[in-house]
Amino acid sequence: MSGPGRYAINLVQSLAALDRENQYLILQDSSLSERITESDNFKTIWVDYPALSLRTVAWLQTLLRRERISVFHSLHFLAPLLGNFANIITVHDLMALTFPNFFQGRSLPVRLYAKLFCHAFIRSSLICSEGVITVSQVVREELIRWKPGCEGKITVIGEAVDPAFRKMADRRPMRNVRSKFGLTKKILLYVGNTRPYKNLPRLIKAFELLKKEKELSCQLVIGGGESRNIGDLKRLTKDLQLEDSVVFTGYLTDEEVIALMNAADIFVFPSLYEGFGLPPLEAMACGTPVVTSDAGSLPEVVGDAALLVDPKKEEQIFGAIKTLLSEEKLRRELVRRGHDRVKLFSWRKTAKETLEVYKRTGKKYGL
Repeated sequence: MSGPGRYAINLVQSLAALDRENQYLILQDSSLSERITESDNFKTIWVDYPALSLRTVAWLQTLLRRERISVFHSLHFLAPLLGNFANIITVHDLMALTFPNFFQGRSLPVRLYAKLFCHAFIRSSLICSEGVITVSQVVREELIRWKPGCEGKITVIGEAVDPAFRKMADRRPMRNVRSKFGLTKKILLYVGNTRPYKNLPRLIKAFELLKKEKELSCQLVIGGGESRNIGDLKRLTKDLQLEDSVVFTGYLTDEEVIALMNAADIFVFPSLYEGFGLPPLEAMACGTPVVTSDAGSLPEVVGDAALLVDPKKEEQIFGAIKTLLSEEKLRRELVRRGHDRVKLFSWRKTAKETLEVYKRTGKKYGL
């Protein structure tokens, strides 16, 4: 599941545990078979419209008026343009506006439509919203640069690690994923999508440099991924003669992700940009040392609990991995710092601060 998906589920469940006073209406995708929460004060409406479409905008106007809500919180950036209620949006990042290849792999008409849609509705949602939540200071600063004057609306509320991500006492799941994916050596793990901003070609090239160090025997595991980008990565792997050492897992269940994070020797996350970047924290929660980039929000999120590198220099990525593979004392220190770092973030804290935004912005609408 992507970061925004985890954000949505954990926020709703944490609000349900925290707030028994207010009534909530959850608009939940019909592809999800179970309600996110069974709390009595949470009502679920199953919807079939995509999150980002003109049809959704029109449909939301009608539904929200009918339900007579006080506050509408869009967990992406699409806010209704009209309505007698407070609008709040969460902005996870501005990659759709700022990253040149964000829509790579789609047809030209789709790319143009997506760009225009995002530009139009991020701007209109900012104008129509009385509250804006960003998941990091980096996103807040970018938003202010892009739309000067909106700073008074913005509250920074970080994300957190799902409690399921933890160090495993039972080693059987780790043995199972090793067996399933043919992992017999030390594991360098990446988990996430394969879009260009994830910077995976440079990770593969850094791994090529590592393979030239004959004494370091390891495998690179690229977990998850999207079919439209995975072909280019596999071709690069073949061109560099790394086919026997790079494993593309395809779709992973949460249980498999957690087992792989526990089994990995190093978690490598070399993104060119992240609005928050949960996977490094998730790996820390599983007791795995992390190499990540010094770009976007990642330094803000990981603090001094990871090795930071320039993501545009594969030599730095290679150097950090090599250092962690060979220096056990540093590995143990990063694991300790990572454990402490994860404790700074909690979904209860996120839910509590979000509820305060609801109350503050919803006062004049009867909340």
